[in-house]
Amino acid sequence: MPGPWAFLKSNATPRGLGVAAGAVMLLMLTVQFALIPPYEAITGYLPFDAQPRLSQFMVGVELGAFAKGTATMAYVMYAIGDALADMATAWLFVLFWHGLFEKIPTRLFAFLARGGILLVPLYVLAMDLAAKAGFFRLLNGVEGPSYAATADFSVTVHRLAMVLADLRNYLTAAFVVIAIVSLLLKRYGRRERKPRVLL
Repeated sequence: MPGPWAFLKSNATPRGLGVAAGAVMLLMLTVQFALIPPYEAITGYLPFDAQPRLSQFMVGVELGAFAKGTATMAYVMYAIGDALADMATAWLFVLFWHGLFEKIPTRLFAFLARGGILLVPLYVLAMDLAAKAGFFRLLNGVEGPSYAATADFSVTVHRLAMVLADLRNYLTAAFVVIAIVSLLLKRYGRRERKPRVLL
C-alpha cells in the first residue's frame, strides 16, 4: 500500500487537479443554489457558517426568529453538502501545493513541506466541521448554560476557520509568486552562466 507522499504524488497531476477543481465547483454550486435557499426560506437568514461576520448576539437574534427545531433538517442537508465541498476544497489545495513543491523544488518549499505546511488546508476543514457541530446543537434547541458555551465555541471556531482560510489563500498566492520567481531566476541565471566565445 503506497504511503501518503506517494499517494499525493500520484494524484498531484493536471488530471487530478482538474477532477478536484471540478468537484469543488459542482459542490459549491449545489450548496449555493440547492441547499442554502431551503434554509433561508425557513429562517430568513443564511446558515450560520455562511455568514462571515457572525457574532454571539446575531446567533441569539436569528435563533429567536423561528421555532426550535424547525430549521434543523434544512441545516443538516446544507451542512452535509457544505462539508463535502470543504473536503474537496482541502484536497484541491493539498494537491496543488504538493504538486507545486514537487515541480519547482526550492529549499523553502522543502522546508515548508517537512514542517507540515500541507496540513493547513486540513486545519481549515477541521475547524469548519467543529463549528458545524456546534451550530447543529444550537438549532436542535440546546438550553441553559450549555447554550452560552455552545454559541461562544461555535462562533469562535467559525472565526478561526475563516482566518485560517484567508491564510491558506494568501499562502497559495505567495507560493505561486515564489515559484514564478524561482523559474525566472533559473532561466536567466543559466543564460548568464553560458561561456562567451572570444573572437
